[in-house]
Amino acid sequence: MSKNRTLRTSALIGALAAGLMSATAFAQTPSTTAPAAGANTVPPGYTQVQPPKDPLVERREQRREARQEYAAEKKAAKSEYKQDVNAAKQERKDAYKAANEQATQQLQQGTKQ
Repeated sequence: MSKNRTLRTSALIGALAAGLMSATAFAQTPSTTAPAAGANTVPPGYTQVQPPKDPLVERREQRREARQEYAAEKKAAKSEYKQDVNAAKQERKDAYKAANEQATQQLQQGTKQ
């Protein structure tokens, strides 16, 4: 029974030693620097194929574009509506002033006679 324990312990020690040696060998390898942002990471002569987008991502992007387009159209329509309303208000003010001046002139002519 003691032989089995010795074999297992020696096998365990050997495996640990091998693991430590590979870890130190890995730690001693020179590290590669990461490419700069925007740099071409595809080796020359190769073509990078973009993976297909997830349908949910595509739908989200389409909805975002539709929302932005709708918001722009709504903003333009709202500003046009405000211009129309302000123009109508100005017309009413001008008509009120003209009617007020005319009524004032008629009153003054009526008192002079």
